[in-house]
Amino acid sequence: MAGAAGIFLFAIPIGVDPALKLLFLSVLPIFLAGLAEDFGLHLSPKVRLTAAALASLLAAALLGQWVTRADIPGLDLALAIPVIGLVVTAIGGAGVSHSFNLIDGVNGLSSGVAAVAALGLAVIAHQAGESTIAFVALLLVAAILGFMVFNWPFGAIFLGDAGAYSLGHILGWLGILLVARVPEISMLAITGLFFWPLADTFFAIYRRRRIGRPTDQPDRLHFHQLVMRGLEITMIGREKRHIANPLTTALLLPLIALGIFGHVLLWDNPLGAIALWGVQGTVFVLLYLTGLRTVNARRKPKRQSSKGGDLPLPEQSRG
Repeated sequence: MAGAAGIFLFAIPIGVDPALKLLFLSVLPIFLAGLAEDFGLHLSPKVRLTAAALASLLAAALLGQWVTRADIPGLDLALAIPVIGLVVTAIGGAGVSHSFNLIDGVNGLSSGVAAVAALGLAVIAHQAGESTIAFVALLLVAAILGFMVFNWPFGAIFLGDAGAYSLGHILGWLGILLVARVPEISMLAITGLFFWPLADTFFAIYRRRRIGRPTDQPDRLHFHQLVMRGLEITMIGREKRHIANPLTTALLLPLIALGIFGHVLLWDNPLGAIALWGVQGTVFVLLYLTGLRTVNARRKPKRQSSKGGDLPLPEQSRG
């Protein structure tokens, strides 16, 4: 659907912010890497992350803009140095892109989060007077919703790595452009639109390091996988994955949207945005740990982790 939005984007009249058309060209490195993975070439996570970083650097070169502030005084001084700003842009862009792929484990979750985040970007852009970015963000919303008709609840089609990586790249860069063009927009609020995929990514890194597993080695302990497994164990039944899968998205998406809505309201309030980050982080960790204990208490058989705590048994699922 990112490709469909890109096609529609070229219907924008000539002279109306043509730089935004270049944004869709910058997605090419990570789109091709994701497509190769989808076709079974089995590129390592490091290769895909490198492609995502190259896509961000390509966007910076084409658009002439990158991350120059984070609304954090000490960091802002460092970001004023172009080399540091470009490195942060490459790492941050790759992180957002990769995070949308990591939450693409149940029908409609990654695309649903992307749709709500794109809507949030459109609202912020409209409030800040960036009508063309608002228009592009709304194109993405329309394209994603068209995709979701077939993806949720039954999973007739899927994003795949190419789709998830591309969506993350485009959304992240619409945010970067907004912050670069409008001084009043808080980078903390913009990144807050992507809180859920970013939090799930960083928590996965922490979790894998804690049990001595390589951070690039997949597991079945993402938040959405834990919720899905909990639904099967406590309510629906172990043989009803076709129900638990879409229900997981139906339960999580309103919670995620609530956080996105909060950051939209705080689009020009850095202190409020960082406070909301703290609240969301606390809620995320508490809910995850509560769900983990619940699943461990109800499942059979049990398996001990290398650190002495129970972990849910791996399940076969995408992402």
